[in-house]
Amino acid sequence: MCAMSESEDEEFSGKSVKITLVGEPSTGKSSICNRYLGGCGASWGSTQGAEVSAAQWAGARPPTPLQICDVAGAALGSDMLPNYLYASDVVIFVYDLTNLQSFDKLEVWMRAIKDNFEAETNKPLMALFGNKSDLEHQRAVRLSCVQKFSSEHLLENFKGSAKTGDMVNTAFSKLIARVLGVQMPVELVAHRKSTDTQISEQINGHPLLSPNDNNTLIMNRKMLRKIQRKDSSSICSIQ
Repeated sequence: MCAMSESEDEEFSGKSVKITLVGEPSTGKSSICNRYLGGCGASWGSTQGAEVSAAQWAGARPPTPLQICDVAGAALGSDMLPNYLYASDVVIFVYDLTNLQSFDKLEVWMRAIKDNFEAETNKPLMALFGNKSDLEHQRAVRLSCVQKFSSEHLLENFKGSAKTGDMVNTAFSKLIARVLGVQMPVELVAHRKSTDTQISEQINGHPLLSPNDNNTLIMNRKMLRKIQRKDSSSICSIQ
């Protein structure tokens, strides 16, 4: 990755992508966001309203600016939900595969999301993410029900784990690539887990990782400046 000048740092060509995660409380939406943004996959308490993180996806050139919006489960039916959903390019419906109620409630979420975008010309890409695949032995949601739901609503269907990172990075990257109309980079296809290190500037938090980790997919602009200051070279190379 090449270092950017101060002027180039403020300029992005092409489309930015907003990804919004919705679903019942305790399904792991915040943990999925933390995992994708380079954290350990653990959350720090329940989300209030919505939390938004900003990052870049390095699967395109130049890197694509991202907004990742984690909507609280309690926001369903609230007057603020349309504000949280505004300008979403991707909506990910998250359920806990060990909790049947969290899956059944997605029908209500689906109606709310479709009603919100009914008058919009450009509808968001919608996807389904079954979290906690590391607890497959405790599965409470039948696979046939998941397949039926995703087929009826034309959803991309993923199963993974915020705890282990399984499929998190792959799911996000595949959806972003579809929105941008580009192919997933070969190196992203090869990684089935989000052990790829990612760095993000969180609007409601702090940078999550050191810039020295390998296989960086998301580079925070402020972090990049810090790396440049430490490196005597004008080129910053992430190995």
